[in-house]
Amino acid sequence: MLKKLAGVAATLSCLAATPFTGAAAAETNVKFMLDFISLGRHTPWYVALEKGYFKEEGLNVEIMPSKGTADAIRGVVTGIAQMGLIDVPSLVAAGKAGSDVKIVAGAYVEAPYCVYTLNPGANVIKPVQLEGLKFGSSSASFIPQIWRAFMHMNGLDGSKLEIVNVDAAARIPMLAAGQVEGVDQFLMAAPAIRRAAPGKQPVCLFAADYGLDLYSNSIGVKKSFLDENPEAVRGFVRAALRGWQYTLAHRDEATAIMVKSVPALDRGIVREEIDLLERIAVNTDVKVNGFGHILPEKMAKTFDFINSNVQVNGGKLEANQTYVPGFMPKTPILPEQK
Repeated sequence: MLKKLAGVAATLSCLAATPFTGAAAAETNVKFMLDFISLGRHTPWYVALEKGYFKEEGLNVEIMPSKGTADAIRGVVTGIAQMGLIDVPSLVAAGKAGSDVKIVAGAYVEAPYCVYTLNPGANVIKPVQLEGLKFGSSSASFIPQIWRAFMHMNGLDGSKLEIVNVDAAARIPMLAAGQVEGVDQFLMAAPAIRRAAPGKQPVCLFAADYGLDLYSNSIGVKKSFLDENPEAVRGFVRAALRGWQYTLAHRDEATAIMVKSVPALDRGIVREEIDLLERIAVNTDVKVNGFGHILPEKMAKTFDFINSNVQVNGGKLEANQTYVPGFMPKTPILPEQK
């Protein structure tokens, strides 16, 4: 009996010294804050959650909506969320106030900036048409500064872009009503514009097609969480990128998952937004190196462009202070070939 008890004690001692793995391990809680309310463009994150990819990495993930990019940055800085969908140009524009946010992987590897007009209407298809355009945006936003710098890049006079201060929620209705000729929107706004302006075609002047080579929304992490939980961050990135891969390969199923997760969304708009995501999430680099891959030289260009053309608050951030390499999967998660 004594020998048996000793054997049991030894076994228990070994078990106590061995870390649990897989389902038996304690999960790490992660709050992930989006850059806005939950929309069709956010489907990949919900797919990763629904398909159990985060759970497989030992993560208990909660996806949180926000009021916008500044809110998402503030949420990560203050610790409301450990991670967020962080717009890199907005982070650079925040200056030192955003220094606690570190970028570990991309999402929108091409900036989604569009000047949307209508056809029939202003029908802006070339940068030169921006001169004299009555453009609905916000005087409090740095986006008009980007468009004026974009015009300068293309040999145009940025001062000739006529900015009309319009609240974000009113831009599409005002465009549809003809009160402005163009509006500041992300690429994914086309489905909403089409529905607001029946009989007219939304036309996107896509800045990336005319030399604006910037990173945009990326996976950002609070520095203290990154320092304390590097493997959890690697697991999150791996799971999230699998969500991107699955979404673009199974778009109808991904649409169903998103509408199940957020029932208020319109199924048709979700499906259209997923199609538009491919243009900003898949480029030549991603086809070779996988979803989320970041080229250090392009990240440096992004920081340099914003620091040079946008009013930055409270001291400038540099790319080598903010982008932290080493968190991408060792085996790239590639887009599935069609």
